[in-house]
Amino acid sequence: MGDAAERWRERQTGRGIPDHVLRHAPADPWTHDPADFTPPAEPADTPSHRAARAIAERAAAWTCAGASVLDVGCGGGDAAFGAAWPEPSPVARVVGVDRQADMLAVFAAAARARDLPHGTVHGSWPDAAGDAGRHDVVVCHHVLHNVVDLPPFLAALTGAVRTRGGIGGVVVEMLTEHPLAWLDPLWERFHDVVRPPSATHDDAVAVLREEQGVDPEVLTWTRAARLPHDAAWVTRRLCLPADRVEAVAAALVDLPPRRTDAVTLTWSP
Repeated sequence: MGDAAERWRERQTGRGIPDHVLRHAPADPWTHDPADFTPPAEPADTPSHRAARAIAERAAAWTCAGASVLDVGCGGGDAAFGAAWPEPSPVARVVGVDRQADMLAVFAAAARARDLPHGTVHGSWPDAAGDAGRHDVVVCHHVLHNVVDLPPFLAALTGAVRTRGGIGGVVVEMLTEHPLAWLDPLWERFHDVVRPPSATHDDAVAVLREEQGVDPEVLTWTRAARLPHDAAWVTRRLCLPADRVEAVAAALVDLPPRRTDAVTLTWSP
C-alpha cells in the first residue's frame, strides 16, 4: 500500500466510532432512512450530473443507442437519474448497487416512474462489482468517505467502465471533507472523543494517482445549502439514547453553519 492509500486508511480508521461507544448504542448509527434519499422529479443542475450526462451522450452517439449507467451506493438513484435528465435522455438503462435492500426498492420505483429500464444489485462495493457488470458511465456520489480501504474500491469503479471507443468514464461526487465532520464538537462534548482530521478530496485524488496512475479532472463547487438534520437524527448518529434529544438540540445551536463545498472527480480508464 502506497503512502497516499495508507494516509487515507489512517484518517478514515481514526474517525470510526470507538468500541466502548458503539457497544452501548441503542440503535444502529450507520443505517440510512430510504425516505431521505427519494430522488427529486427534476434533478439539480450540478457539475456531477453534467459530467455524467456528457459521457452518456458520447456513448449513445458512438453506439447509436442509449448509454448504460451504473450507480454505486445508489441510494434512491439521484446520481443515475441526473445523467438521464432532461429529455430526450441519452440513457437507455440504469443499474443501482447498494448494501440496503430498501434503498434499492426506492431506486427501482424511481426508475419505473421514469419508464427507464433498470436493474439492481444488493451488496457492498467492491464485492458486488462482479454482479454489476460493465457500463458506459459509472457514477458514485457521497460514498468514498464511507470507505477505509480505498484502492480496491476505486479500482473496481474504473474496472466497471465499458470503454467502447475510449468513451466511458467514472464520475465521483464527494465533499471536501468527511460529511459528518461538522459533528466533531458534539463527539467531544457528549463522549469526550476528539476526532482526528478528516480525509479530504485531495487525499482521494492522491490515491487515484498513486494506485492507478490516473489524474482525474477535479472541479470544486458550492452545492445548495442542506437543511440541518434534526436533533433525533443527530442523537442516533452520536450513539446516544432518545432521552438525550433535547440536550443534543441545545448543542446544535452552538455549531457553525455546515460547509457546502463539493467536488466532482471525473476520469476514464
